[in-house]
Amino acid sequence: MTEDNLPTYKTSSLAPVQRQTLQFLRDFLASNGYAPTLKNIADHIGVKSLSTAHFHLERLEAKGFIKRGEDGVIELLEATVPQLGPTAVPLIGVIAAGMPIEAIENPQMIDLPPQMLNKRGEVFCLEVSGDSMIDEHICDGDIVIIRKQDTADDGDIVAAILDDGTATLKRFKRLRDKKIMLIPANPNFKPIISDKVTISGKMIGLLRQF
Repeated sequence: MTEDNLPTYKTSSLAPVQRQTLQFLRDFLASNGYAPTLKNIADHIGVKSLSTAHFHLERLEAKGFIKRGEDGVIELLEATVPQLGPTAVPLIGVIAAGMPIEAIENPQMIDLPPQMLNKRGEVFCLEVSGDSMIDEHICDGDIVIIRKQDTADDGDIVAAILDDGTATLKRFKRLRDKKIMLIPANPNFKPIISDKVTISGKMIGLLRQF
């Protein structure tokens, strides 16, 4: 089973590493008939600490994807897919809020509150990967709501496409030499300066599941 077969309306609320963990659990259980160890999970997601693997299992259980028994048994819980309403918009992929990464075109649908769409024009969603916008309270795994537009004003938070085709979420600023600066909200990251940036849209909202 690939990630495309997972219940999309729920997995969109997971951080990328938690989706990776969930997919590994599915594949391992299907192949072996028993649950992987914490070390198996840690090795698969590329971490050294078993407590990190345990944390991601706890998050998957808290969000209703798995059920764990005291004897280490892991039960996968299937979600019931809800009927989408008239305010459903596409979740078209993942965008970096760290170093730029390629946008993944994998349309899914997410129901939004009607007030988020009222007179907003065409709207779509992107899942955030990374923490370069953390000081704007945009966290890894959040879903950002983007109004489609090809222009931006200084100070807007935008989904921008760079010359190499990668996409990133940053604050927009025009410089005097006509270059564009894309500014992170994390002192650990440097601004991106480019001669040409294509604006895909402006951020108008955010969804987060606790």
